[in-house]
Amino acid sequence: MITSTVRRMVVAALTTTFAVLPAPAHAEGKDADNDIERVELIGISRSDTRPAHVMAGDDWMTRLDLHTPATDGSGKKTLKPAGEGHSDCSAVKVQGDEVTAQCTRVLRLEKGTLVLSDMITYRPGKRVTAKTGITAGTGQYRSAYGEGYITLEDRQVRLVLNIDE
Repeated sequence: MITSTVRRMVVAALTTTFAVLPAPAHAEGKDADNDIERVELIGISRSDTRPAHVMAGDDWMTRLDLHTPATDGSGKKTLKPAGEGHSDCSAVKVQGDEVTAQCTRVLRLEKGTLVLSDMITYRPGKRVTAKTGITAGTGQYRSAYGEGYITLEDRQVRLVLNIDE
């Protein structure tokens, strides 16, 4: 039978051992000081239900094939499949051809799902960049929050996210 004194000594020894062991290294793409993971994605529009003439109150959905930028062995830039996503947007203001929309975006990636929310103002055919907020996640991203930037240009969406966990 182990006495309480021996039990306390074993607990103290284990506590000391774990306290002095180095912490596991951060995953690639993480900021070592703040535990922030940077994720870059390129979304290619697969389908879009946006009306030809948007009016305030109109809703639409866009489905995306998601890719990560990569470089092959020869230094050529390529896109590596990363998952899929969709955006649900509602027009909140329309002035001429300028549309301001509130959008919720769901990105399904290998490590889990990320949910984004943003308000974006754009004109058809023009490139626009805006901030987006990370509001929720699942899997590895279950406690994710943070922000990033979204750039819309034609059928392409570029996301640069700073995911804090």
